[in-house]
Amino acid sequence: MVPCLCLVAAAAGIPARLHIQDNAADRAMEIENIHGDTICTVDGNGDQTCYPRLFVATNEFQAIKPGQDIPPNLHVQIDMQTGQRMARLMPGSEDPADRKDLVLADADEAAKTNDDTRPAVPGPHNEHLQENIDRLVELSSALVNNKQVNSLLQTLGELEELVHETRHAEQLLRNRHVVVPMFIRLSDPTHKPIPWPSSVRRLSSVVLGAAVQNNRELQDIVHIEGAIPAFVHSMENEMDMRTAGKHIFALSAMVRGHPGAHMQFVDRGGMRILREMNPMAFVAARDDDEYEARKLDLRIVRFVEDLFNPEFNPEIHVDAASLVAQNAAVWCSTLAARMMDSVEDAETERPASSSSYARCSAYATALHSLKATFPETCKMPAEFG
Repeated sequence: MVPCLCLVAAAAGIPARLHIQDNAADRAMEIENIHGDTICTVDGNGDQTCYPRLFVATNEFQAIKPGQDIPPNLHVQIDMQTGQRMARLMPGSEDPADRKDLVLADADEAAKTNDDTRPAVPGPHNEHLQENIDRLVELSSALVNNKQVNSLLQTLGELEELVHETRHAEQLLRNRHVVVPMFIRLSDPTHKPIPWPSSVRRLSSVVLGAAVQNNRELQDIVHIEGAIPAFVHSMENEMDMRTAGKHIFALSAMVRGHPGAHMQFVDRGGMRILREMNPMAFVAARDDDEYEARKLDLRIVRFVEDLFNPEFNPEIHVDAASLVAQNAAVWCSTLAARMMDSVEDAETERPASSSSYARCSAYATALHSLKATFPETCKMPAEFG
């Protein structure tokens, strides 16, 4: 056996980021369905709660529930400690029961309401941001040409700087039926008649991923709008390694901590596609950029570790549990084989590069995490004993 710090770490056990949150009160709610003027959610214990789709404000702050539409001209605030959104009537406003524009009279009126005209997420309005959003929608609808590409890159770059703020990310996805398909189109390497260049696809994925990460309501939006299957498709068909890494970043932001999105990713073959993406073998066959291959390899293994880590996915659906366990067994074998390859790479380099050891360490960490979480299905090879 080739001696390597990574093998010692895998055998001895590396502290894994494992923590299962058992407090049901602290668990996020998963939207099960939206029908007419009613939303139903299911918590981590399988208990269902239904409530009106339209938020009805009073003079006191009330919690905004997942998926609720918010009427205009309300005082909305966010608890920065918990992320909980609250809303009330503006001071001096009349009781909502007297406002025909705030309260849907009945189910028939709700059915007549056009979802496309209602904002997905309320919040402050930034005129400069809106100009960039409108410009992006216009540019993305045109045929691909150099002038359009340069304008798109400039607009996407400005958006990328803005969407790290929650209020700006929410404004970006407010018109979700237009914006989410636009990002899907910009990031798709198979888009017809001709895809946008890799520089546009890459930055488009970065902007959407930055907007939705760590924001459950925005994750709900991209989940409902079909972004996850679309980006799994882009990840599978992307030939540019640097851009493939950005598709993975976007998927990680959409899936992390969202059980419904996690299940959809697994169901659409995301785990299989990640396993088939072997950038180090790809670069050897094509004599391609080894630096980008190693970066992509690291991004894949860290995404896989997060997908299996119960700290980030504590509410995994029962229907997906056995499939995830099967994937864990396959990934244990896959990671072990690739780790041994990385050991050989490190030993043949004179001296070994830091990226080789980084890959080796990442494999060891992911293996230990999988073994700790799935001890019955994750079997370590004899070389690790």
